[in-house]
Amino acid sequence: MKFLTFAFLLLLAVSLFSQTLVERPFLVRAETTTFDPYSGMTHVCVLVYPDGKYRLEKSYQDLNGNKPGDHVYIDNLPPDSLKQLQSALDDSKLAAIKTADPKGGIVQNMDTLMVSVPREHQLQNISFMNAAERRPYEKDLKPLMTWMKDVQKRKVQPAKNEATNNCAAPQVLYRNEMPTGGGANPPK
Repeated sequence: MKFLTFAFLLLLAVSLFSQTLVERPFLVRAETTTFDPYSGMTHVCVLVYPDGKYRLEKSYQDLNGNKPGDHVYIDNLPPDSLKQLQSALDDSKLAAIKTADPKGGIVQNMDTLMVSVPREHQLQNISFMNAAERRPYEKDLKPLMTWMKDVQKRKVQPAKNEATNNCAAPQVLYRNEMPTGGGANPPK
């Protein structure tokens, strides 16, 4: 009984604190993986930093498991592209999308989309395993998906001597804060 009381009080204390983003180390990390039963699997990821610098990786695997080449592209987004991306990310309908964590297993009609966006109070992770799962959100995702297609079309030379890392994003840090007003003041 004492343990349950302690656990409840601990949960209550944690819920009184809200998380606030300390620093936005990246704007978005997004990836798509598509499988074509006649040619193979294509994977694309992109990581965009607040200053507009981005990393894009493309890989292809044929039906025999051969990977003819992974390509890494590093460049800066033009101001218009960065503005288009920021507008898509700031859209309240995109920010409201919540999906369950991806589950393992065989995916029918693989056409995945995974997106991570550091928001003010939590990291938003969106995950769809195929186009059918995305369908209810298609209109809300369209600006981001259009931007992703546009950035892939940019004419950028592959980065030499740059190893793939699946667009690994830096860790997002949040700090816990006590709610303001009405309560005791936290120590300074």
